[in-house]
Amino acid sequence: MATMNTSLLRMFSLRRDQQDADLIDEALRNGAQAAGTNLWVLFFAILIASVGLNVNSTAVIIGAMLISPLMGPIVGMGYGAAVADFGLIRTAFKNLALFTALSLVTSVAYFTLSPLDHPGSELLARTSPTLWDVLIAAFGGAAGMVAVTRKSFSNIVPGVAIATALMPPLCTVGFGIANGRWDMSAGAFYLFMINGVFIAASTLAVARLLRLPARGETDDATRSRHRLIIGLGLTAVLVPSVWLGYRFVQQEVFSNAASAAGRALLSDSRVLDFDVDAPRRTLRLTTVGGRDLEPLRKQALALLAREGAKSAEVTVRQAGDDPLDMRALRQDLGDELQRTLVAQVRQTDAKVLELEQKLAAAVAAAAPSASPAPSASTVAALPGADRLADEIRAQLPQVQAAYLALPLVSPGGPPGTPAIVVVDVQRPLGAADRARLSRWLAVRLGRDDVAVVDRLTRGSARR
Repeated sequence: MATMNTSLLRMFSLRRDQQDADLIDEALRNGAQAAGTNLWVLFFAILIASVGLNVNSTAVIIGAMLISPLMGPIVGMGYGAAVADFGLIRTAFKNLALFTALSLVTSVAYFTLSPLDHPGSELLARTSPTLWDVLIAAFGGAAGMVAVTRKSFSNIVPGVAIATALMPPLCTVGFGIANGRWDMSAGAFYLFMINGVFIAASTLAVARLLRLPARGETDDATRSRHRLIIGLGLTAVLVPSVWLGYRFVQQEVFSNAASAAGRALLSDSRVLDFDVDAPRRTLRLTTVGGRDLEPLRKQALALLAREGAKSAEVTVRQAGDDPLDMRALRQDLGDELQRTLVAQVRQTDAKVLELEQKLAAAVAAAAPSASPAPSASTVAALPGADRLADEIRAQLPQVQAAYLALPLVSPGGPPGTPAIVVVDVQRPLGAADRARLSRWLAVRLGRDDVAVVDRLTRGSARR
């Protein structure tokens, strides 16, 4: 048993591949500096993160978190507290304040200029921190400190940068300031504080666990005072997150219970739909038919209690009780009118195409043959055709010329042979003019079926 315990301790030991203490100290101090490179990388990272949040792109946000140097000063503060180097704590704190100010200025400037001012899901996700964000920051900070103290490069650091997510909350604060959404700014800044404080606390704990050598001299009173300050800071940040986490759990429990009750009530023919308002612990039912809805409300309350959602409220409304939304009604009518007009235009285009195809076939059929016959004549070839065109023009001045599209056997010929008269016009004929001209041509040509097709001449336009 003792041998097994020894083997387990050896497996979980952090000292086997631990880096030299002086090299660890140098790496953490360099990461806490606000050098020119770190400032430029931070500037570009905050712009990338702002764009990713603005367009709701998770991949872009992850890329910004990977290159962000924000974690360096935070880890430096935790390490400085562990090794009693108060000079490093002050330097890291100043650099963190500089990094934070630069991030806020950059993000506010971007979101002020951006035309996209509606918050997407990625922005809204950074506005309601809970106890789970505390756990993520604490475990992520511990993993990051373990990775920094190893001899070989580890892929833990990129994962820590993604998990702890320091950059997106600052960008969300900038969005809130730029758009006057102070509730979003407050929630996002609180999330940034949670991440920063508990990453530093985890760094401090891991450094003490690894027994890294002290870099400064402190007396017992100073150490006690610093422990008190650290404890009060952790408590001040932790308590609101515990309350928010409790509320989050309660809302999730109620949402699941109310959804189950709503689905059960849908079997009632009177219930059309239901809606759950978790923050207000309310189940809203939409019904149809019937006036006595109190039994239905009591049934819903009983179902909620059975699902474990007590102290809930149920509201029942009749379908159609909502006030008329004139704006939505106008929008619906406009959309319907547009669809109708589009359908009519398509039908008209189809008819025009059909007539054009008939016209082409008629012109081909009316072409002169080797032994022309009277049945293949056109209006222009008939005696008095010019006079017929003049007579049409006298009635409708916009008509410039007239042609017969289909064969005309002879005046008074068989009624089964259709006649189509094509008129060149400067502007389209109205329905009344076309009908009147068709009736006149039927009498003039002695036919029962005469169709008129108006063809715009070059330079004319349809209205």
